[in-house]
Amino acid sequence: MLPFTPPIVKRLLGWRKVDEATEIEKKWSEKAVKSLAKKMKKSSALEELERALTAQSCRTKCIPIPR
Repeated sequence: MLPFTPPIVKRLLGWRKVDEATEIEKKWSEKAVKSLAKKMKKSSALEELERALTAQSCRTKCIPIPR
């Protein structure tokens, strides 16, 4: 993994649906999740995303993904 990966990013990366990812795919997905986390950090959307992934229920809030 890249230097200093925040705990939230590590937890979100645990939800990847890839059986056997190459090193390039792993680095790309980590970079993508870090970028998403950075954009969502300003609101409570990051916590809502983690809650939605954990619960896997339709009772969680919608998660808007900023551009």
